[in-house]
Amino acid sequence: MSKELKLFKELFTDCPNIAILHINNSLNLINDALEEVRLANDGNIKYIEFEKESDARLRATAREYEYIILGDILSQCPNKDKILKLMYQAIENSGNIIILEKKSHGNKDEILTLLDELGFMASNTIELFEDYYIFTAKKMHHWGNGL
Repeated sequence: MSKELKLFKELFTDCPNIAILHINNSLNLINDALEEVRLANDGNIKYIEFEKESDARLRATAREYEYIILGDILSQCPNKDKILKLMYQAIENSGNIIILEKKSHGNKDEILTLLDELGFMASNTIELFEDYYIFTAKKMHHWGNGL
């Protein structure tokens, strides 16, 4: 496993029975790292292949996942705010969203602004992979919309 993927795995804290949602736009870059996280925590990963925005419209139970990963999908969603609101509802309090987006999309500031406006806390950008930004943010209980 590459150094970048080992560092990517450090975004995940140990959590027994971890629940991860990965909405993936044929970005298989992180799949092996996610499987290692799942195995180490005896957890589950739900994979959803993304082709169009409606693929990211969840019917998830509120607070179902500790981590949601969006693999290069937001640039193809005209309603980014609606998708992120759905993700917010599906994340457990103190859960995390991890967004990978191609640097060439040029939407770094837009995504950070959306995360902040929608109530995610501690929004951050990590430049770990050569062609992708990694955005991380947290849903906090009693902060923003975290009730």
